[in-house]
Amino acid sequence: MRKTLFYFAVSGWMLGFIVHLTALIGDYDLSRKIPFLRLLHVGIFIVWIPTILLLRKKTEAEDNKIQTKSRTLSKSLFSETPAWLKVIAIAGFVYAFINFILFTASQSGTPDIKGGQYILHSHGKLIRTLTEQEYNHYLANQTRGFSGHWIAFYGFAAAVLFPFNKRPQVTAN
Repeated sequence: MRKTLFYFAVSGWMLGFIVHLTALIGDYDLSRKIPFLRLLHVGIFIVWIPTILLLRKKTEAEDNKIQTKSRTLSKSLFSETPAWLKVIAIAGFVYAFINFILFTASQSGTPDIKGGQYILHSHGKLIRTLTEQEYNHYLANQTRGFSGHWIAFYGFAAAVLFPFNKRPQVTAN
């Protein structure tokens, strides 16, 4: 089951990364053409519930052994994870934080279509009308905002769920 969840997390990470790059580089909202990509929001819960349960189990075991310090906690969380995957997971979280700050600074409202016009509004109050190009830019920016979180959460889950370093020990009779 852990391997299945790991592959699910890697798939979510890759899809999130593709959607994010498309929104960032091409100023294009890929989720408008492929609506099922929004299901990646739901997929986070599929991998995060088992990830949290596994983290609780690991930290409880560590708490019984030693006092938890940030360095020890990091070793505990990623005890079975190769270094390259740790880097991806941690960089994904740092990037998501920076991406969120940039997103909130650049997104002054929500794009919408009302009465055949492209508009930007905030809490029902019209900010301004948009051109089609500006409307598409704002949609791509929204997609970039939440796909950055997909990268962080799926990457971290993959790092925690990574099951391949430990080989079963053979006991001699």
